[in-house]
Amino acid sequence: MPEKYKFDITYVYGNGRKIKLESKNPQGKEFFYGYPYFLNKGYKLNILETNNARDLDNSKLTKIVLRFLDKYLSKLTKLTFYLKSLITKQALADLYSSKNIVTSNHGIGMTLFIYVKIFKLFRKINYIVIISGLFAMKQTNIVSNILRKIVLSLFLSTVDRLIFTNRSEYEYAIKNYEKFNDRFVCIPFCLDLEFWKPSLDLEITEKEGVLFIGNNGHRDFNLVVDIAEKLPNIEFTFITKIIKDEDIKSDNVKNIMGDWNANYLSDEEIKDFYEKARMVILPINNTLVSSGQSAGLQSASVGTTVLTSKTIGFWDYKSYKDKENIIFLENNNLDLWVNKIEEIYNDTDLLSRISVNSKKISN
Repeated sequence: MPEKYKFDITYVYGNGRKIKLESKNPQGKEFFYGYPYFLNKGYKLNILETNNARDLDNSKLTKIVLRFLDKYLSKLTKLTFYLKSLITKQALADLYSSKNIVTSNHGIGMTLFIYVKIFKLFRKINYIVIISGLFAMKQTNIVSNILRKIVLSLFLSTVDRLIFTNRSEYEYAIKNYEKFNDRFVCIPFCLDLEFWKPSLDLEITEKEGVLFIGNNGHRDFNLVVDIAEKLPNIEFTFITKIIKDEDIKSDNVKNIMGDWNANYLSDEEIKDFYEKARMVILPINNTLVSSGQSAGLQSASVGTTVLTSKTIGFWDYKSYKDKENIIFLENNNLDLWVNKIEEIYNDTDLLSRISVNSKKISN
């Protein structure tokens, strides 16, 4: 007798997706990971978010216990957990009633896997986790390393598919976790190209200033502030919640609060900033995390040159070549970045060539 499921797919997202899905404003659909497509195909879908437990039915004691577990599991393993903001009786019931569970990051995936492992004892559930940075963990003390290895092995034995959004981390995992290779899939992060195609027809000489955007902890925020200070004749725009007004050292910076999940700016507004900037800078610390991937792709898609650090986690070295469709910087040395920006800011031939090529590769 076939099993009955309430939902074909339950998506478990970070905060903010429901509001965006309900919005009628034009926006990119890349961070919904197929939800609009499957909805249009008539699948029964459900959404949980990391703010799920805020106003729902957990008792005070349950909230205290989940908060305690979050804190000490994170402290012991150096992994991320969202128990207090995800887990309720209703959420667990929804997950149990789902044929497929898709989580939008490995922190959520790590939070839910023990429940899914138990559910799998009673019924077939496909557990799909999208990741970026799971294998970029730094070595810490011996206890944390051992506990993390145990938790990671249990997690990998539970997932049916682990989807990598950048090739560098995928190749690392294939090499170092051969036992689980049949569960690993590399699907490079891709944009909603219908939305991110250029709307403005601007010449390079009509574009002005340098844009920095993002909140990922692997960006080098201090370097961004110092670069702007060293280049007082160029206007900079920062879109981030990390850099505060009091952190800025020069008068050539427009600092705008930005957080995609919090919806401070619409996708249309962000796209407009990309298109009007002469270049986008993304200084990244050297890590397997593909930090800056979405911002870099969005910028390239509308034809604005991207300058980024050459890290071990860059998303696609096979497709992106220095001075053809991107600008790579070997490290995060301040003088190197300042000199490179000065060198190419008025090189309209180079910027035009990169603009054309970046649009081609993105589309």
